[in-house]
Amino acid sequence: MSDDLKFTVQRPPAYGELTDLLPGMFWVRLPMPTVPNHVNCWLLDNGPGWTLVDCGLNTDDTFEIWDKLWRGLLRARPLQDLTFTHAHLDHFGLAGYLVKEMKCVVRMPLAEWLSGWKMWHEREDAQDEQFGAFVKRNGASDDDAAAITEAQRRSKYLGLRPPREFIRIRDGDVIAMGQREWRVVTAGGHSPEHAMFYCESDKLLIAGDQILSHMAPSVIVPPAQPEANPMQEYLAALTRLEALSPDTLVLPSHGLPFRGLHTRLAQLREHHQARLDDVASVVTAKTTAFTVAQEVFPRVLYANPRQAFGESLAHLNMLASLGRLTRDVDAAGAISFTPA
Repeated sequence: MSDDLKFTVQRPPAYGELTDLLPGMFWVRLPMPTVPNHVNCWLLDNGPGWTLVDCGLNTDDTFEIWDKLWRGLLRARPLQDLTFTHAHLDHFGLAGYLVKEMKCVVRMPLAEWLSGWKMWHEREDAQDEQFGAFVKRNGASDDDAAAITEAQRRSKYLGLRPPREFIRIRDGDVIAMGQREWRVVTAGGHSPEHAMFYCESDKLLIAGDQILSHMAPSVIVPPAQPEANPMQEYLAALTRLEALSPDTLVLPSHGLPFRGLHTRLAQLREHHQARLDDVASVVTAKTTAFTVAQEVFPRVLYANPRQAFGESLAHLNMLASLGRLTRDVDAAGAISFTPA
């Protein structure tokens, strides 16, 4: 899918290297002991200090990289602004430490700040009971639900306490980062209020996880919102992004910077349409999200049940919203889908 894109570099920089990307803008690539195995952060020169977009996972490797940079190449000027695309731990996990040490300002959308706090409050809670009940409502037997619950592992890389104070950014806001002005573009689907940042004068898009070159970001129905339609939100955001220049340089959170925004938007839409058709083809009679997850995501259902199950439900809820399936909830709360 990425063959039609124009990458600005052919190979990534070394982890922790301060890579000169554009005048006044640097790329820092951080390692992760997960999949994907890295996250990209963007450092912008404000003059008297720095703005950092995303900060990485709460790991020793991430801490050591930032500690080395702030004691070395960046030591002459402080971190002034810490700005986030969204509150997933690979982007937000080290925020508490940097805010405490640097006394910097935090900027992010309200829903992402709340999401970060939700994850913090649940960090010691076993969500197994809620998730087990959720998958049983969606077709799993008691034994299947127990097996999925047992297969889950609490993250080893929980974030630190989120910042208690922040500046809210909204869709359409124009903010200064470095020597450029950036328009905030928010989108649902991958996270509640994912922020992207577009510099119209230089045709730059800090895309976060919303637009990746080599993979489709996860789009998941969370257990707290069983009727949510994140796929509809994600696809709507792809349409909105078509208004940006086709020559835009896309700076994704994973992978390499590239040009070919409109091509990639079309590829992602085609991918999700094909997956919607795949899921619809499985539903030939009354069925459940668990049955679909077994059929469509058999290899990851137990390795990563929240993703496999949540993505299955995201496609089913989208198909129901399009009138291709009918969603039913019985008196006991059990959810099923039938061909329309």
